[in-house]
Amino acid sequence: MSLHAMEGTRRNYLKGLVSAAGMLTVTPTGTVRGADEADSDPGKTPPAKGKSVMGLTVDPMQSVRVGIIGLGNRGSFLTQLIDAMHPDKGVIKAICDRREGPVQRTRSWIANEGNNEVPDAYSGSKNAWKKLVQRDDLDLVFVFTHHSAHARMAEYAMKKGKHVAVEVPMATTIEECWRLVDTAERTQRNCMMLENVNYFDTELWVLNMVRNGVFGEELTYASGGYIHNLVADFFFQAYWNDWRARNHLQHKGDLYPTHGLGPIAQYMGIQRGDRFEYIASQESPETRLTQAAGELDQDHWAHGRTDWANGDTTRSQIRTNQGRQIHLQFDVKTNRGYSRLNELAGSDACHEGFPSQLAVDGEGHGFVDDETYDAYREQYRHPIWEQMEEIAEEYGGHGGGDFLEIYRLFDALNDGRPLDMDVYDGAAWSAVRPLSAISIEHGGAPVKFPDFTRGRWNEERKLEIMKFDTI
Repeated sequence: MSLHAMEGTRRNYLKGLVSAAGMLTVTPTGTVRGADEADSDPGKTPPAKGKSVMGLTVDPMQSVRVGIIGLGNRGSFLTQLIDAMHPDKGVIKAICDRREGPVQRTRSWIANEGNNEVPDAYSGSKNAWKKLVQRDDLDLVFVFTHHSAHARMAEYAMKKGKHVAVEVPMATTIEECWRLVDTAERTQRNCMMLENVNYFDTELWVLNMVRNGVFGEELTYASGGYIHNLVADFFFQAYWNDWRARNHLQHKGDLYPTHGLGPIAQYMGIQRGDRFEYIASQESPETRLTQAAGELDQDHWAHGRTDWANGDTTRSQIRTNQGRQIHLQFDVKTNRGYSRLNELAGSDACHEGFPSQLAVDGEGHGFVDDETYDAYREQYRHPIWEQMEEIAEEYGGHGGGDFLEIYRLFDALNDGRPLDMDVYDGAAWSAVRPLSAISIEHGGAPVKFPDFTRGRWNEERKLEIMKFDTI
């Protein structure tokens, strides 16, 4: 049987599974509908409220004026990388955190070790961030707060005329995803989710190999995830806020999908010729947080709790329009070694992460030897890492990936070119969280992905990160 015929058989089989299971859809307001309900098109894409922001460009900004919301553990570190953009690429004008302590520590660091002048500060109330956003001397607002605040802050900032860069995930509900897409289109402002793993050395190497044909004419399968035992951090590390643990108390599903999914989406050209069609998810029983809660002091809010909503492990299967399969795992509780999996299969090659291994047709059976692997690393290393390795590693952050993420954002705004990732990417990748929860709550039934691009997903667009002349 030919490869084309096999693919047709596989697609028909998958369609049959979906039909048997009963596809669920989600309305733009988040209501779940079954396939047999009276509404003839319950997941209908809402009409556009503005012009598409695919490939959005704005006038070049000689120096990007920045406001920063959220100065916790992650936010304070990224603020240091943003400070490194001064003076040529950008300037920090204002910072905000609800707590006074992080604001003062950040101002002190900038005064004593940073490059910027000491920025204006906002703190002391839950709405202090709005005062920062309302300033008329900001081009770009960074949002580094807890997950549930990301979407409303980003939406408000765009409505006030600012571009937005928001930490992962960009949104936690389908309604939030649609509001961010609608607002970006209405205001013609960028809303970029800061998925740093897309800038890591290995992930960009794999992407470059995909684009240079090493994996063959067709990609078929990928596996990604976030596997990272954080139980002790949730309860016993002072720098962690307890909202992270409360997420597991209140919500099912893959709460942190984008680290594994973001690179895969770029490998497969998602929303650039292919799209996510549906997701089906299941979870294991919960044991680990119950176990840890029993060891907490009696005055701790989680002492003795056994009613955690989120299982120890969540696993999801995503089918794309072209019939490709994506396997996702979310596990921050069991005693497994750290992994994002980063597995990719094509007609001619396979990659498997943690540790990184490569299998290439014609290079022998199984994974290639170290010498051959190193030769592929050298030949196909992404040019941005070839050019910026030294400075990226100097400033650090996940081996330099965090620095490259911030640098590329500023550089695009300086040049007036499209950003590496757009609001449609952020919405599609973030949608896994609510959609996986819906699937689990309905016995693992497949749930259809909304089309945030409103039908433009099949327009083949070259990734900005692969336009080497812009590096």
